[in-house]
Amino acid sequence: MAVTVKHTAIGANRMPGAGATSPDESGLVAFAADRYIALWRPEDETHGVRMLLKGHVEPVCAVLFIRRGLIASGSTDGVVKVWKISSEGNEFDYICAATLRCHSRAISALACTPDNNYLVVAGGDAKVSIWSVRDIADADVVPQQTIQLDPGYFPLCLAVDTINPSNGNSASILAIGATSPRIQVYVSQGTQPPNFTNAVTLKGHEDWVHGLAFKHFKESDDRDVLYLASGSQDRYIRLWKILPMHQYQKAHGSSFLSMSDPLLSNTIYRFFLTLNPETELQEDLSSDSYTSSPLSRTSSQKFANAHSGDNSLEYSIVFDALLMGHDDWIFSLAWHPYTKDMRLLSASADSTLMIWTPDETSGIWTSHARLGDLSIKGASSATGSSGGFWVALWDQKPVPSWIATVGKSGGWRVWTAEKETERWTPKVAITGHAREVTGLAWAPGGEYLLTTSLDQTTRLLAEWKPLGSQDTKGWHEFARPQIHGYDMITIASLSSTEFVSAGDEKVLRVFDMPRSVADLLESMCGFNAWKYKKIDYQGLPDAASVPSLGLSNKAIAVPSGSHNQDVDEDEDAAETDSSSYNSVRTLTTPPLESHLQRHTLFPEIDKLYGHGYEISSVAVSNNGKLLATTCRANNTTHAVIRLFDTTTWHEIRPSLAEAHALTIIGLRFSHDDRFLLSVGRDRLFVVWELSEEGAREVMGYYQIQYKAPRGHTRIIWDGAWAPRGLAKGAQDYVFATASRDRTVKLWTPDGATSWAPRLVQKFEDAVTAVDFWPTLVSGGTQALLAIGLDNGRIFVYALSAAGERALQLEQLVTFDEKLTPSLSISQISWRPQPVATAEHVYDIAVASDDSSVRIYSISM
Repeated sequence: MAVTVKHTAIGANRMPGAGATSPDESGLVAFAADRYIALWRPEDETHGVRMLLKGHVEPVCAVLFIRRGLIASGSTDGVVKVWKISSEGNEFDYICAATLRCHSRAISALACTPDNNYLVVAGGDAKVSIWSVRDIADADVVPQQTIQLDPGYFPLCLAVDTINPSNGNSASILAIGATSPRIQVYVSQGTQPPNFTNAVTLKGHEDWVHGLAFKHFKESDDRDVLYLASGSQDRYIRLWKILPMHQYQKAHGSSFLSMSDPLLSNTIYRFFLTLNPETELQEDLSSDSYTSSPLSRTSSQKFANAHSGDNSLEYSIVFDALLMGHDDWIFSLAWHPYTKDMRLLSASADSTLMIWTPDETSGIWTSHARLGDLSIKGASSATGSSGGFWVALWDQKPVPSWIATVGKSGGWRVWTAEKETERWTPKVAITGHAREVTGLAWAPGGEYLLTTSLDQTTRLLAEWKPLGSQDTKGWHEFARPQIHGYDMITIASLSSTEFVSAGDEKVLRVFDMPRSVADLLESMCGFNAWKYKKIDYQGLPDAASVPSLGLSNKAIAVPSGSHNQDVDEDEDAAETDSSSYNSVRTLTTPPLESHLQRHTLFPEIDKLYGHGYEISSVAVSNNGKLLATTCRANNTTHAVIRLFDTTTWHEIRPSLAEAHALTIIGLRFSHDDRFLLSVGRDRLFVVWELSEEGAREVMGYYQIQYKAPRGHTRIIWDGAWAPRGLAKGAQDYVFATASRDRTVKLWTPDGATSWAPRLVQKFEDAVTAVDFWPTLVSGGTQALLAIGLDNGRIFVYALSAAGERALQLEQLVTFDEKLTPSLSISQISWRPQPVATAEHVYDIAVASDDSSVRIYSISM
């Protein structure tokens, strides 16, 4: 039996150093996703995340490609891991080669020396450490140097490069940006390993510095200039030139010495390099003596005389340009990878990427391109703002084909360049939840998957099937039906176009698919919304929007004659009612992040009230006519099940009560809706049976049939019904319960009003999720049971009858731990088998607390 990962959806961590591009031309991107390092290639539209590297136990906040096949990552617990490719045949198969522990606080930034032999690590404990990664191994790895920064100077970003590379005796230069307007510059005098000493302190910014980047540029045959770009919370980018002092004097003559007024002159920050590594810098010259403000003729002469000799070279750092254009904090900077191209990419909290270039004639830096959300200032997530861009990445080819960044929602934004016009156009990229995934639900026919998360969104995933093609181009997010103001807790599918969801509030909300999304799914996924239920297509709302200061998605109608009107994607946020409809239905690729945030909402058609506390679970009967809901509770008054008629959305009273004493966590209807199973924190499960009076009515009403006095010894997290017909007699009805006591119990009827455990299966950790494949397999003799644990492990068992009152379990599949989540499985659900799916191939969706949604394919 084979298990493959069909799709992994996970959002990127929103931190400036959370993404990196491989230095070769493969286009591979590594980024921080919860506690993983995710590998992805932006040019590949068919595949999303190719691999999640497991190893960190806390969220990852910095990622760096040291060189091809070697990745460094740092997490919030102060641990750095170095990953190396395990085999040349698989570029996504990495293993942890070393774990570096030197910092007591979160890792804030990573950098490596240009020779790729030394890794520089910055931590929230105000330390910077240097490690050798030439021959990395886990045994006896110690830092080569640890730099203790000033108290309160907590580093946020790093940049490392070489200076004086032409004479074969190059030195390393290290720039540190921190929770201060000052930039600390350290220099290593060409020693191996590097030994960095403080050289100068650059002043000019007015707030914290988040982004630093070095770049060598050959201005002439004999003049190599090192540029340093710095981006700050003050909304400005500063460019600094680093070059030998004699080159600066040659370019500017003696004018830099003739200005007596400090207000009219530029500060020249000076330091010396020792050409002979064995010769130390003179001890009587501290950094304070040569980082003072503008130099007069006398001070310059004194400085030069003090360092005269053949073994040292004087260098200068001079402020060169101020780049103004961003409206908010600047998070990340990246130079164009080609050495002769002076373009600079910047990412800002104003939700824009900007490409800066100097004018060929005047040398003045201007914005060559501005990309992103140009017209949504200060908007909330519900009205479409991405909340800022955190990362700036170039494709590493000499002529980059794409640039990328990460937004507030955790989704990637990618633009590709048109070679002739150099115009940047948005491209399909990967998306995913940014916090714990709490629930998922398949459409009745399995055409799409709905997911909810604590990131306050509900998302719709489906397979992209281009028109006229039998091949699929992978799974993508095709809609974001709900962008809420509360953390989302649970979801259930009502029909092919309707679902109900509940956030961390007392209200349940019912949604209906708009025509714009239905048309998109039909054209790009082959989804026919009316296949499983008679639906009035003309009665569907056109689209939906969220009013200002509101939480409810309101249906909007497209004015007559504007259904085919072209829409400019960069138009103002105050768009017409037809913009959402037209911008989605005319797409030829899956929606971009900008579409998902603004144009794919589902209108809310009803609200359900009655519970006194936040909703904890929902379940829909198999005939679709009944909705069961529960809420958080600490007594029997609130530990009730409320039933709603899905045709009228009226509550059926009285509620199902007097059974549980604490929160009911899970609800499941049997396949014929005769029984309703409820499990809860009070370690009880209750079987409710459809009453005879209810059976005669359209809706039905349930009464307690059996209340287990002690179903498990710990909290019962989940329950599921096996398909009927496993065996005649007592085994016609079988259900499973999953508990924190590390067991799964299989129950069958024991008389007319009682149930007994027929099988107990123990596991290594708490069992948090179970689900049965909806029909029997192997000629009607076995039921497939999927089990998810608190540690993220997943198993598939075959359940069969072993006599009149006995059951047996056979383990069929143990998922490779490389492919499973590292945190608790919150829900596991088999995909209803579409007609086109091959026999003996089963898909299963898994939601986890690690922010991921994974779809696996199992070949039996």
